[in-house]
Amino acid sequence: MSESEKPRRRLKRGGGALALLMGALVLTFVPRASAAPIVVETWSSQTFSSTARLQARINPNGLATSYHFEYITKAQYEANGNDFTGASRVPVSFDSGIGAGVNPVSVQQQISGLKSDTPYRYRIVAKNTTTITGPEKELHTQAIPPGTDSCPNATARSQTGANGSELADCRAFELVSPIDKNGGEVAVPGGIAGGGVLQAGAQGSSVTYGSEASFAGGAGAAPASQYLATRNSGGWSTQNLTQPIFSGTYDAVDQGVPWQLFSADLSRGILLNGDHCRGEGDDCAVANQPLAGTDAPAGYQNYYLRAGGVFTALLGSANAGFLSLEPKDFDLRLAGASPDLSRPILSTCAALTTDAVEVPDGEGCDPEAQNLYLWSGAGLSLVNLLPAQSTGTPGAELAAQSGAISSDGSRVYFTQGGNLYLRASGQTKQADEDAGGGGTFEVASSDGAVAYFSKGEHLWRYVAGADAAIDLTPVGGVKGVLGASSSANVIYYQDATALKRWSNGIISTVASGAEASEGAWPPTTGASRISPDGSKLLFVSKQGLTGYDNTDLNTGQPDSQVFLFDAGGSSLTCVSCNPTLGRPVGSATISGSVANGGAEGSTDSYKPRALSASGGRVYFDSKDALVLADTNNAPDVYEWEAQGEGSCSKQGGCVSLISDGRSAGGSSFVDASGDGSDAFFLTAGSPVKADPGATDLYDARTNGGFAEGPPEIVCEGDACQPLPSPPTDPTLTTLLTGPGNPGVRLPNEGRKRCPKGKVKRKGKCVKKGKAGKGKKAKRENRGSAR
Repeated sequence: MSESEKPRRRLKRGGGALALLMGALVLTFVPRASAAPIVVETWSSQTFSSTARLQARINPNGLATSYHFEYITKAQYEANGNDFTGASRVPVSFDSGIGAGVNPVSVQQQISGLKSDTPYRYRIVAKNTTTITGPEKELHTQAIPPGTDSCPNATARSQTGANGSELADCRAFELVSPIDKNGGEVAVPGGIAGGGVLQAGAQGSSVTYGSEASFAGGAGAAPASQYLATRNSGGWSTQNLTQPIFSGTYDAVDQGVPWQLFSADLSRGILLNGDHCRGEGDDCAVANQPLAGTDAPAGYQNYYLRAGGVFTALLGSANAGFLSLEPKDFDLRLAGASPDLSRPILSTCAALTTDAVEVPDGEGCDPEAQNLYLWSGAGLSLVNLLPAQSTGTPGAELAAQSGAISSDGSRVYFTQGGNLYLRASGQTKQADEDAGGGGTFEVASSDGAVAYFSKGEHLWRYVAGADAAIDLTPVGGVKGVLGASSSANVIYYQDATALKRWSNGIISTVASGAEASEGAWPPTTGASRISPDGSKLLFVSKQGLTGYDNTDLNTGQPDSQVFLFDAGGSSLTCVSCNPTLGRPVGSATISGSVANGGAEGSTDSYKPRALSASGGRVYFDSKDALVLADTNNAPDVYEWEAQGEGSCSKQGGCVSLISDGRSAGGSSFVDASGDGSDAFFLTAGSPVKADPGATDLYDARTNGGFAEGPPEIVCEGDACQPLPSPPTDPTLTTLLTGPGNPGVRLPNEGRKRCPKGKVKRKGKCVKKGKAGKGKKAKRENRGSAR
């Protein structure tokens, strides 16, 4: 090999290595195949009258990606033949980049200059090597309220702090609870001993509520004082219903409050006289003496019926002769009552009538062997007499706290031994006999002539006149019953496939899905309402039943919304969904029944009127701001009205505030009158100027308001303080007394320096030169500088 050949070979070898290296580099930097960006989701939020926020999540799919939003009025969109031609865009002149990652990136853009009360269509356009458009969405800007008040009571509305541009139906705020509450406030449901009674009269001119504070001249100081407020032409007046029942004669943990139930018009109420003696468990009689004017046996647990301001003992002298138990061994419970409270039913293991059987158990009777007694003005009659029996069979329970007693008390459904029975006209029939027994009562007509019960996953219909039951759901799958019309010709139920409606033999679907109405049953306590004629159903669901995106803006989880089904038009409306179509920031709710106490057997039978009798008005709480006037970022009370109801003329219905939307801490719905003209709510704010604060009860009343509200209480000095916090349990440190530890003395603390030109001599400041001469004087003169 010549020397001239070696370099060429070295170059060849070197060139081969370089070629391999370049080849590797070429393979490394070969661009991957084009991958279009992926729009994961798109939504809007914070939509007001002229602005909105558009948001989305985009996956760049590994390539550098940019985006912009397009938006156009719905009218122009439809005029274009459902096209975005001529749409505005944001950013206006460029696309915004989001990088080249492989994970979804959240983006948002603010748009402005929108027309108020106008629907818009919008979408996102994402680009890398491929351009894609996201799903087309819709938003609706909020309407600007009118600036004038054309209501006939505009003057009164202005003076009570209501603004005609904010409340529909010419409503005005009326302060129901008195300003002077003896330093207390109105209790929220469940706020006292796990209970409390808040209920409006069906006519709207009365409402009852409770408080831990005693005011308005109460006759006693029970754990909760009960009040009845009534409206007249000059305002709301308050009557204290509290009787001389000692505080502490109730189990403060979960016993609830003394007042148990009120009739629909509040003309009747039932009061419990107390538990066994305080401080001694169950080993002594009830401490409270019988109410004056009643024939209640002393020491025995009892209930009083208040009617027309007069109290009557449900357990009176007519039954005292059959009380074989000592007061310490006697327990009595209110099982339920007819809607007007004229026919309450009591439960006890004691034999209170001659045909009742008492099962002994030690010194008392067996608490598992209960008897049921129907009260009337003539006294008590035994309910749990089985067919063809002349003496009772203990171990009975009322089928349900509400709905199991007819409106006139003539029909009563009860259970015994796992079977369902009907007691009527002195006779007893087994309602679930055709099903082989074991039925669970669901609901009945107001007269008790028709009842529904479930067994397994089947729904049965029982007709008392024919004494026969039929299975409405032969294929089974029933999960729960929401309720029925007052005649029971219509019933709503949830099965494994959908929420359904049965009407005179015809079954139709309200909403698809096995979870469409989760939590809306059973009828006695669930969060559902049925109009009396059965044409309307109100319920709560977390499912997107109408297409509204109910994903919570903050948590990403579905928020519950309130839905109204109208059988007349076979329509399902989300009455609480944000009218802007933006994602919510919290759930909307309606309550089920409100329990008075957490103990087993506590009264739990009244449902606030969240749906008006006509079905055209709905009341609910929402954390989401649904109108411009809601600015407190807290739950508030809202009203939805159907078109043609009240002041609503909008197709699809109207949403408006019931509370003021400004009070810190928000407001909560309490109840409404039968037609919805009066809507009561609780708030710690001050919707009217005369309200100095604390939690109060308000009425947002149609054509309401008073020309002159009560004078505001002006505080002075130390009186201007917020309500104190509840006292805390004492601890070792809070029980110690004494002067406490001495304070820490700082250096030079307490040493007074002499002013300029003076020196300290014998503890006093004197002029220089008066200290004499010599070394001592010089030292004292120098001390003035200390």
